[in-house]
Amino acid sequence: MNYGNMKRQPRSLRKLEQQMASAKNYEQWLELAASHDRKTGADKWRNKLETRLYDHSNVNFRLQRLRRLRQKGDGQRLLFVLHEGIHGNMAGMGKFQLYQRAKCGTKHQIEDYIEEICDSLSYLSRNCQATIPLSQRSEFFQRASHCYGRSALMLSGGGTLGFFHLGVLKALIEQALCPSIISGASAGAYVAAIVGTRTDEEFLALFKNNQLARDLTTNRENISLGFGKQTDADIKAIKREMRRTIPDMTFLEAYEKTGRSINITISPAEPKQTSRLLNHIASPNVTILSAVMASSALPGVLPAVQLQAKDADGYIKPYLPSRRWIDGSFSQDLPAKRLARMYGVNHFIVSQVMPGLGREPNLKPGIRKIVSDASVAATKQMTRGCLDLIQHRASIGPRLGATLNTLNALIDQQFTADINIFPGYGLSRLRLILKVLNEEEMIDLLLAGERATWPKIPAIATTTRIGRTLDRILHDLEIEEAHWLKKAPQKYVALQGDARS
Repeated sequence: MNYGNMKRQPRSLRKLEQQMASAKNYEQWLELAASHDRKTGADKWRNKLETRLYDHSNVNFRLQRLRRLRQKGDGQRLLFVLHEGIHGNMAGMGKFQLYQRAKCGTKHQIEDYIEEICDSLSYLSRNCQATIPLSQRSEFFQRASHCYGRSALMLSGGGTLGFFHLGVLKALIEQALCPSIISGASAGAYVAAIVGTRTDEEFLALFKNNQLARDLTTNRENISLGFGKQTDADIKAIKREMRRTIPDMTFLEAYEKTGRSINITISPAEPKQTSRLLNHIASPNVTILSAVMASSALPGVLPAVQLQAKDADGYIKPYLPSRRWIDGSFSQDLPAKRLARMYGVNHFIVSQVMPGLGREPNLKPGIRKIVSDASVAATKQMTRGCLDLIQHRASIGPRLGATLNTLNALIDQQFTADINIFPGYGLSRLRLILKVLNEEEMIDLLLAGERATWPKIPAIATTTRIGRTLDRILHDLEIEEAHWLKKAPQKYVALQGDARS
């Protein structure tokens, strides 16, 4: 036990933190958080420039330079300065510690600098049509977006605890902060499918009068989950129940409707096969419902699942008929590497429903952290060695072999990211992991997701703002370019096409 952190907080601070933990909405939480920052002096820390955590002088120099050029209307020089680099960790301002000191945000200078970058980008996109050609602006924003990278939200598996993610998404969408790239495994896949087939307005409408909580707990099919209860009747009933909240859409159809890039991970049921990340790019015609069924097929609870896809005539057909798939959490609960390769993601937000999995980075590295990390590494190595010994020395069947392979994959997984949303509940909630929840338990779990997200919203708003601005600008440029091509003389359009080829 670390007795150095055992100093009792003032009663007023403890009361504030209790009120924040039981807040009814984000606005109420934020008001309480502001009071907390005033009492701890964190509001003064946000105003203070001098710090060893980042190069504040360099940030201030670039801030004043960008602001001066934008106010003068000097688009060409502004473009040149922005070409020098747009990234979230310039001069060290992306350090984790900078987003932990205050409840309501980080240094005001960092927030001002990021706001100025966004204002400068918006100025170039809206006010420089006459001085900077469309092709030059488009090329710059494409390059800037590629270099800066994108953000993604990853939803972990966790049985019925996965409904926690719905509260997380509600909190993010209400603040217009939900990334357009979302991955899900197992229970996370189910939640990703719900949000990925609906617009923001449609998704938020589900929560009115606790309608979603009622829909998810009605259990019209009288489903009972548990190990050893796998039957065809159960899987058919689960599919009928899922169809009430997941429409029969393909990944491509969902993307075209919502603009969200939904990614669902699945694991192979047979050994010597590889896991897959299903989305509108790699598997556009696969139905989202079959992907969720496969990603949720926990061995010992549900049988392996065959994927389905729509053919050119819109009929549902088997997809990879000889293959069966199981729970995506076994191979890629949080598929960060694949998302990075496919979408250029370099900033990850994780919603982790399982208590005890993952932890926030230690702000003060020392001997305790070294010993803890070494202990985790040693435990992983010992467990992996035991599994290898069983596989090489014992006579095992293909089903047990697949299970041992998935356990090996689980050992190597990472469960944290740049921003982590962890549940406030403890290990006692694990008793609900395969339980069909009642309405009261569901409402409580959804609210737990919201409350766990509110403290992260200031950091998410700051660290994703430039990426969100670039995404919006590129979307507007696509519309502008399409409008230009429609009105431009066909001969000139043809010449443009020849030049690009």
